[in-house]
Amino acid sequence: MAENGDAELDKQAQAMAEKALAALPEGARAAKIAKVKDGILKRLKEQAAKAAGASPQVGSAAAPCMASAGAPLPPPGPSPPVAPIGMPAAPPPPPTPPPEDTATLTPAVPKIEGVEALGDEIWFADAAYRRSLREAVAAAHAAQKILVGAPAGEIRRICPGGGRILGAGAVLRLGGATLGGYGEADIAYAYRQLSRALHPDKNPDIPEAHDAFKRLTEAADELRAGLTEARNILHALSAAMGLPVLPDTTERPQVALFAEATRVLFAVLGLSGEGEVPPLALNRGVAAFTASPCSGRCQAQLLLTEWYDQPRLLDLYAGQQLRTAYDCSRKRLRAQFLCALNRATQAEAKRHHECVRGNWQAVMMQFPEIGLWRELLDKIKMRVWSRSEAKRERGSMWDDEEGPKASAWAKTWRGRITAVLPRGIETATPWTDTEVRELCAALWKDLTAWARTPEVDLERHLQLFTAEPGAEANGKQDEWAYVPAADLLLVVGEGLVGITSEGLLAKNPPGHERMSWVEAQKDKWAEREKDRSKKEKKNRDHSDDDNDRRGSRDKDKSEKDKDREKSSKNSDPKNDPNFDWEQVWRTRVQTNRSRRPRAPSPTEPRRRSRSPRRRPTSRSPRTGERRSNRSRSARRRRKSRSRSRRRTCDVISSD
Repeated sequence: MAENGDAELDKQAQAMAEKALAALPEGARAAKIAKVKDGILKRLKEQAAKAAGASPQVGSAAAPCMASAGAPLPPPGPSPPVAPIGMPAAPPPPPTPPPEDTATLTPAVPKIEGVEALGDEIWFADAAYRRSLREAVAAAHAAQKILVGAPAGEIRRICPGGGRILGAGAVLRLGGATLGGYGEADIAYAYRQLSRALHPDKNPDIPEAHDAFKRLTEAADELRAGLTEARNILHALSAAMGLPVLPDTTERPQVALFAEATRVLFAVLGLSGEGEVPPLALNRGVAAFTASPCSGRCQAQLLLTEWYDQPRLLDLYAGQQLRTAYDCSRKRLRAQFLCALNRATQAEAKRHHECVRGNWQAVMMQFPEIGLWRELLDKIKMRVWSRSEAKRERGSMWDDEEGPKASAWAKTWRGRITAVLPRGIETATPWTDTEVRELCAALWKDLTAWARTPEVDLERHLQLFTAEPGAEANGKQDEWAYVPAADLLLVVGEGLVGITSEGLLAKNPPGHERMSWVEAQKDKWAEREKDRSKKEKKNRDHSDDDNDRRGSRDKDKSEKDKDREKSSKNSDPKNDPNFDWEQVWRTRVQTNRSRRPRAPSPTEPRRRSRSPRRRPTSRSPRTGERRSNRSRSARRRRKSRSRSRRRTCDVISSD
């Protein structure tokens, strides 16, 4: 078992050494590969020992064999309970789930020929890919440790003169896309190797040796301080997303820092929504972001508030450490980051009525490549909205002209885009969809062929996306490191395409059915549009016919009313000599009698209301008490009458 483990590590070290020295000539590679392989093999064995989780124990003969074979030793502590004799042993415990860093959270992405990456690929959530980046950096540093030039050449490189000052990373030959990130151990080793060659005591005949050695010391201190700052930024970005920072990612923090910065950008873009996004689709995107394992424990509304309403997160993107991490990354990752950063400015302008914060100026100064990318986007927009077919924008609601129209080239591609994408109110398709990737690759191929024509001449702008030397797939050199598919769809399909955390969507009519890219390429969408327009025209004609029928009925009714009025005029009594005035008068009198209430008969009893009759009363203006409306004199007369009646009754009774 130990021999198999050593053979596997040796094979892995050989492959990593060959990959690290691939750019060197054949003779130099053959002379250095053995030493580079030994250094890598030593590191791999140390990592295997750390992964095993234990070191050889004193007094145990089996410990060295287990450690060399890579088998983990049991942790110290009480031994597990042993089942009594005759009793069945307990089942083994379930295997420990892998840590979060070892789990791959991204689905498989179909490969496009000649393209390394396309669209919003979430590489930052792929733990296996990030681990491969760290391993490639370790292999590159193992090869770099022996590459130290002659003292005179190194001194001239560090002190170029003419008022020029070399950067700290360039002084120690650390960083850059070829070498990748670096840590304290790499700084210390590079300083030790260069200080031996640049020490003034060893170069007394070179006057610039003292200045070069001083600059070397200052550069080492700058890089160490930069590592501390980079780790602080990494913790801040991870806290905004609710994710922990794993210890093995902080040794060389550049890869993790760039990954988390990209993660925050795509989270903000997905939650904000780009292009034409209906509210229902935006709500689905927020739900998809919350359910995704890539978002960690991030709260959507809290992240948007912290990004748009506070300057803290945006200021992190204007720092030098993020630029250093950008320079240490691969070209496909750098191009994707630039496009996401430019889209973030557009999302903020859309959210704040075409206004952005002043903090973006420092970010743009840190990443000037965005200006080149914006120039290319402006050229594409001019091709989409052709000047020959453009109309002025509507100035008021009474203007007949509706604004700029798409060119014939853009109409074709806009039809294909809407045919392949789903209806936004119903659902969205992810970036891993094969039809969408083929559509974007074909659109990019068409645009690059146009951009390389002598009339346009945008070859310099396309260099942002060309593949690096050595980027091969199936033995063929890739042409493009990254295809900005999201930007292309938003520009060409302006007013039709939307992007959320759920995926891509389009503004399609009800009953829309998606097409494959092969069908859309054959312009079958045009035939479907013709059929749809015919149906709409037919429905419009039916509605017009109904309106015509309704109008004819109204016309007939109006004519009948006119005839009736005419006949009534002709039937005027003064025009009819045989008109019976007496009969008309008797009829009207009889009708009026029937409408009047019938008078009660003398023989019928009088009907009384069931509700009690109440005398009208009023209140006193002084005391507010109720009082009768009768006057005092009336009440006195009534009392006198009652008295006289009682006297009369008393006299009659006495008689």
